[in-house]
Amino acid sequence: ARTAEWARDLGYHAIEIMGSEGYLINQFTAARTNRRQDEFGGSCENRARFPVEIVKATRARVGDDFPVLYRISAVDLVEDGSTRDEIVGLARLVEDAGCDMMNTGFGWHESSIPTVAHVVPRAAWSYAVRLVKEAVSIPVIASNRINDPAVAETLLREGTADLVSMARPLLADPAFAKKVRQGRPQSINTCIACIQGCRD
Repeated sequence: ARTAEWARDLGYHAIEIMGSEGYLINQFTAARTNRRQDEFGGSCENRARFPVEIVKATRARVGDDFPVLYRISAVDLVEDGSTRDEIVGLARLVEDAGCDMMNTGFGWHESSIPTVAHVVPRAAWSYAVRLVKEAVSIPVIASNRINDPAVAETLLREGTADLVSMARPLLADPAFAKKVRQGRPQSINTCIACIQGCRD
């Protein structure tokens, strides 16, 4: 919550709470790593308490007019990760706690299943994005292996997501969006998902 306050004071326009990819918050929500026997462990609702309290505290610090995003693990891809029903339940609880928008993440870093490598088809995780979108009324962002403007447009047109986020495609070509706006998508230096220099 203090970080959120600093972000606002520094002139940022939003803050995103990282609840995915096996980081701390995700370790609370998944039975795989949460072995607690207090009010933060055991049932799905108890394991969701930590992210819910973080969202509530962040909202209280930044006020109602500052966007708070939550990056949810839409699929954990690890043994004893969150189930589909648990992910849907968490999404609804986080929305109720004061989240304005939900970004989707996939897999833990410990997972043997690749999520962003070239062997993963473009927009391969769209089924999990749609699962989250159908669970909440706030905007949902699709991410991971979306490196083509036509693929991004399809996700939006079909209602899979409300927005699309990109990271590696912008490392490959910082002018990605500008070239799309100019009607020059063929000139984009497309990310080939080699994972060299951005992750490895």
